[in-house]
Amino acid sequence: MFSIIWMPEAEKEYFSNLEYWIDHNKSAEYSLKIIEEVVKTEALLTTNSYIGKITNSELNVLKVIVSKKFYIYYKIVEKTINIVAFKAGKEDHSKHNFGI
Repeated sequence: MFSIIWMPEAEKEYFSNLEYWIDHNKSAEYSLKIIEEVVKTEALLTTNSYIGKITNSELNVLKVIVSKKFYIYYKIVEKTINIVAFKAGKEDHSKHNFGI
């Protein structure tokens, strides 16, 4: 079984997305659904770490879809999944050089 570590930039992006939806909807309800889906995805990744699609084979980065609207980009290092980015589907993913 793998453990999960959020890299600081990915964690910042994650919380930024949650805050955006709280401000946009004037409610935490949608952000709570995002959190729930992220927790489910994390649990899935700990047992099935290679379910993601390779987006950058040179950097060994994979991505997995969360709730049809978000992406988690991650690297596998030994028995650890390092989450390197969290993006909304409409965001510019190219700035990380992880691919789309």
